[in-house]
Order: sequence, then structure tokens, then C-alpha cells
Amino acid sequence: MSLCLKIESVVIIALTICIFMSFYLTFLSFQTVDDTLRKQIMTLAASSLITGVIVFATMTVYLGIKKTISRVEDQLGGIEEAAPHDEDSQGSA
Repeated sequence: MSLCLKIESVVIIALTICIFMSFYLTFLSFQTVDDTLRKQIMTLAASSLITGVIVFATMTVYLGIKKTISRVEDQLGGIEEAAPHDEDSQGSA
């Protein structure tokens, strides 16, 4: 479970950096005089925001799938412990 928490922390940090960069670049674009440079900076800002959202979404899906798989494995382990198999009796039947 500690690996899962580390991954969540990394995702939150990456998302925060991307959002901060997006706002910073947007602010920076308002300070520029050249229209071409302003458009390039706004493109970088939009790309940073979109990248952050995509990384957050993919890691959320990954963690959700991982959590679901671990729950299913725990349930299957509980079922196998409740009904142990006797391989010798199945082989002779």
C-alpha cells in the first residue's frame, strides 16, 4: 500500500507543477508585447494544463484498476481458504 501512496503523491505533485506552470505562462503571456511570442506562450500554457489533466486522469484510472484487482484477489483468496482442495481425492475420482 505504501507504493500506492507514493504514486499518488507523485501524481499530485506533477499535477500541481503542471497547473502552476500553466498559470505562470498565462501571466507571462500578458506581459509580452509581441503577438507571436504571446501565442507561443499561451500554447505552452494550454499544453501544460492538458498534460497535467491527462497524467492525473491516467494515474487515477491506473490506481482504480489496481485497487479493484487487489480487492478481487483478496476475495478469491478468502474463497480458496474457505474451501480447500484435496488434490488426491480429485485425481482418483
